[in-house]
Amino acid sequence: MTEPRVLITLQRDPSEAPILHAEAVFPMAGPFELQLPTWRPGRYELGQFAQFIVRMEGMTSDGSWKSLTKSDLHRWLMEPGMSRVRWSFQADILNAGSTCIEPGLLYVNPVNCILYQPDHMDWGYDITLLDIPQQWTFATALPRTNMTLHAQNAQQVMDSPFMVAESLWHATYEAGGVDFHIWAYGQNTPNKAQFIADHQRFSESQIAHFKSFPTEFYHFLYLFPERETRHGVEHEDSTVITLGPSSKCLTQSGYDELIGIASHELYHAWNVKRIRPIEWTPYDFSKACPSQLGYIAEGVTTYMGDLFLYESGCIDLDGWCRKMERLLERHINNPGRLNMSVAQSSYDTWLDGYQAGVPGRKGSIYVEGAVLAFLCDVQIMQLTNGESSLQTAMQLLWEQFGKQRIGLTAPDYWSVLNEVAGGSHELDDLREKHADGCADTWEALVAAMDWQGLTLTQAADEKGILRAKIVQKAA
Repeated sequence: MTEPRVLITLQRDPSEAPILHAEAVFPMAGPFELQLPTWRPGRYELGQFAQFIVRMEGMTSDGSWKSLTKSDLHRWLMEPGMSRVRWSFQADILNAGSTCIEPGLLYVNPVNCILYQPDHMDWGYDITLLDIPQQWTFATALPRTNMTLHAQNAQQVMDSPFMVAESLWHATYEAGGVDFHIWAYGQNTPNKAQFIADHQRFSESQIAHFKSFPTEFYHFLYLFPERETRHGVEHEDSTVITLGPSSKCLTQSGYDELIGIASHELYHAWNVKRIRPIEWTPYDFSKACPSQLGYIAEGVTTYMGDLFLYESGCIDLDGWCRKMERLLERHINNPGRLNMSVAQSSYDTWLDGYQAGVPGRKGSIYVEGAVLAFLCDVQIMQLTNGESSLQTAMQLLWEQFGKQRIGLTAPDYWSVLNEVAGGSHELDDLREKHADGCADTWEALVAAMDWQGLTLTQAADEKGILRAKIVQKAA
């Protein structure tokens, strides 16, 4: 028996307006409801994607099209007998998590713009691009037959972006027995030899420390448009990274940003895509799914992404210190870290998103989470005489939770960290003070840096902004 599949066609508007026209045939007739995702993995806030839907129509039994009625903000009612639906999506935002049409480029993040039937997440998907020239190049982790992409189920299709362009730069490399692909769109691309070599370095290092990789392949999709953007989003077996205008990638600072984002996103292949909070296992795209573990999802990844650049030789110790200085400056200049814990701030990303919000109200899961990860890393190394580290714990979490796709809880996480540190309560102080509490971290940071042979200081500049300085101690 053939498995039920949703058949979708996509087509750009012939007027060259940034509108994507979609049509889908579902393997059952109405009545039923169709859902558009309300958020996307990697961005823990409501995305309100229905605001970009221009129209939504279902085909009646006589072959005419009828506007569909909503049952809530992101759901539409398919009437009895309806199985075919069409809609139009405004596609003019270009970041790593969007859907965008530009001359010579179609970039689609299905979680923005593809409908699903909530009671049948197991249905497969076939997505056919109708108007894309045959000679254009595809970049995606999804399997493809000619102009049709295939996904096993709704979870896979929603987490599998693709881009197809008139021209893409493509390179491959192997690391830890895994095939990696780099795809890049734009007028300018980084120095290719160095770009590939650095990717291979941090990929090999991360795989060696985790001792295995979740998939047999992985795709880096880069977009270097001629508009301002800087963004990265993780997916099951790929990532999308944007930096623009494209000339930025030719500068040293732009290149450093890119390679930092890339290492961060690859670490997500384990942490978040597999080692995932229980609230996101599996993803429920129909509603907000707040979790207090954003500091693990993004904070640990931020810290480890930069650490692996150093561990793999992509940057030297001075380069790591400069990255840590910038992180710590964001930390010490945000009074919100002393008002709301990073666990509470994780939960509240769903309330006020990633905006600055009320001054001094909350902290950043990226920044405060990374600071906490650094303190945990050093404390584990101190307690074990350097035999174990936070990465030891992450590798154990990968084995116990990630591989089996068991949802992670805060007690699970801290239990494993304590175990790696040699007992059952060794890191309770860090959890109480800096994960669940709002205690100031400065003395702990100075001590942790000192243990690693580094001196950390802070001073206000002429504008009153606190600046962090990390220097190596004299031998």
